[in-house]
Amino acid sequence: MKKLLATLLAASLALIGTQAFAQMSVNAGYLNTSSRNSNASNPSNYNGFYAGVTYNIPIVAGLCVAPGVYYSMIGGKETSSGSLGGLISGSNTTTFTEHAINGAINLNYGFQVARDMRAFVFAGPTLQYGISSKIKSKTDVGGIVSGSSNSTYDLYENTLKPLNIFIGGGIGMEVANFQVTVGYDYGLMNISKNTNTTINRSGLKLGVGFLF
Repeated sequence: MKKLLATLLAASLALIGTQAFAQMSVNAGYLNTSSRNSNASNPSNYNGFYAGVTYNIPIVAGLCVAPGVYYSMIGGKETSSGSLGGLISGSNTTTFTEHAINGAINLNYGFQVARDMRAFVFAGPTLQYGISSKIKSKTDVGGIVSGSSNSTYDLYENTLKPLNIFIGGGIGMEVANFQVTVGYDYGLMNISKNTNTTINRSGLKLGVGFLF
């Protein structure tokens, strides 16, 4: 899989380097990721953001290929509380944070809506490599006994695989040098290291960009 990631990034750079007329854009936006666990009744939802660079390379007519590289971060927080015999009350807060590097190659087809305005659709694969995925837990105990404890767990050690492949698509609009996109990515791989568990990811992306 690491070779596949290197191949995808190398292909992106090769396309960029061989096309002098490629148009670069800087992009950033909001992420909403759903993680479905086969042992859980409901999926977990995380919010985050992404930022990166894309090169749009014309092929023929309105068809283009757009390799890009971007960083993404997702996270979430949950708090639960309870008491023991009405004497000791406490709460537990878990914070999840994940960072990743993504390499994408999208095909897009666009057409002029008006002067300096272009609408387009896009689709393609994204290869993701996770840099860090951690859960931090904090427990606070009050009442008769008071105190707190903290712990951090690295999910890539025993729980999750850092590599994933997404297939996705969406729509976008360019107005002058500004771009707005809405897209959806579906994870093709089971990223669980546990043979008795299946974990799949999917996500919604809302982005803005500036074209150079």
